[in-house]
Amino acid sequence: MYYRKTELESNDISKLFGTKSSATIARLKKLAREEMAKNGVMPFSNTAVTVDLAYQAWKLDIADLERRYNKLKKLGLLRPNEAATDSEQ
Repeated sequence: MYYRKTELESNDISKLFGTKSSATIARLKKLAREEMAKNGVMPFSNTAVTVDLAYQAWKLDIADLERRYNKLKKLGLLRPNEAATDSEQ
């Protein structure tokens, strides 16, 4: 999702964190909105949050995650279903 979208909606956040809880999604969106406000960024949609600032607010380091993923892939330590989701990144 990080590379495919510029903004995340509730259903995207639900998929990313594996939750259907509207309270959890609202809390995550609130954190992202606070980060957006600190950076003076307005969303295109009232129901969305900006991807890069949302990931920053949630303390998700994409470069680190990619480095770890690629290391596991290189070492052949990914299970078949994990390697098959390369296109989902």
